[in-house]
Amino acid sequence: MNPPPRNTPPKIGAHRPTLKTTLTFSSFPKLPVELRLKIWKDACLPRTTTEHGLHYVTIKIVEEDGEDEDFENMVTFDPHLEGYDDEFEVESDDTAYVTLQAMKCYQVPPNKVKANASAHHSNGSAYLWDAGLWTACKESRMAIAEYLDLSGWIKLRNQPVDETLPAWYDKAFPSTLIPHPQDKTWRPIVIPSRDIFCIIPSSVRSLPKSLYSMKLLTPFIATKSFTIRESWAIALKFDSSWNKRFPSDVFKLYRERSPRGLLANWIQGFHDEVYPVPSLWIIDDSVVWVACPGQQFEIIYRDCNGGYVEIKWCATRSDTTSSTKGAVTDFMTSFGILLDDLDEPYIPFETKKIVKLLVRTENQLPAIVEEVSGSNDETEDDTEEDLSDGSGHTSNYCSMNGDESVEEGDS
Repeated sequence: MNPPPRNTPPKIGAHRPTLKTTLTFSSFPKLPVELRLKIWKDACLPRTTTEHGLHYVTIKIVEEDGEDEDFENMVTFDPHLEGYDDEFEVESDDTAYVTLQAMKCYQVPPNKVKANASAHHSNGSAYLWDAGLWTACKESRMAIAEYLDLSGWIKLRNQPVDETLPAWYDKAFPSTLIPHPQDKTWRPIVIPSRDIFCIIPSSVRSLPKSLYSMKLLTPFIATKSFTIRESWAIALKFDSSWNKRFPSDVFKLYRERSPRGLLANWIQGFHDEVYPVPSLWIIDDSVVWVACPGQQFEIIYRDCNGGYVEIKWCATRSDTTSSTKGAVTDFMTSFGILLDDLDEPYIPFETKKIVKLLVRTENQLPAIVEEVSGSNDETEDDTEEDLSDGSGHTSNYCSMNGDESVEEGDS
């Protein structure tokens, strides 16, 4: 069930094919079968413990009939459900279920990429990486199926349950999204326990305001079996309009039918640690950023347009020459002022520690190592939190115009 081993971990700047790459090799069918299969496998999306997928999706609410006396339309009574015991479920009035649907599978012609950049990036989902392999020919389908070890996964699924060993639903199993209605000939493959799912803006307004209503139904590939994931990674794409006309009252923010309003409502789920809920991410495609000296990025998320890494909110920059923070950090500062429960004496609630930030690897600025000079506006705890690079070292990157200076000044 493991992908083919790789000799070295991926580098942030490592080249990967993108949607812009156009290659033609008319003599490919004349190559030996063994060589063709090797080429097909090399074309597969890297799937390792350090390389995860980033997918763009719409969310479909699962309709249940609460008055159904036979429970035929109730998710937890479905005979194909495995690995989920509702007797251990914490009851909530908001409990509901969702499924994920892929966006339409299309590609902007290379000569139109710059003129139609928004369309080009609208669906660069990682699940498209292997779409050509699934639809090209029998040989390519054999290659991708072998690469994913689908026969091994299905064998594991069919084995009797051994309580001493992890079952399929306890592993990073391959799942499928609902294909777009115009793309019914293939099944987009994802790894729900590892990948990040970015919700497209057009579907945001129809989403529930409670994360407890976002329990994800994840089918096991090539079967009717499915399980329920309460913890999965949800992302929203940042837009600079989020900083415009920012409300001064948190209840006004809750009432907004906007991505930031929805995010504010979702954050409330983290005040109660009883319920397992999805993790929340904000993706910024354009912000430039800096890394702390010696910082290592263990996980890289990929779509068809490039790689992404998680950074701290203090690591963004407004441009390539300024030390001021990027617009996405300005948003999180204003957002946190309204939502943070700093009056709690024991466990203060800090939004920026709940919502994670994902940025493009290609937007990293060159490292400039300088002596740490802590900002007078930051507390000792703030400095330790923001400046640490994970190895015990500190950097002055996050001390420049410290994140907390704004919050403290407004408190």
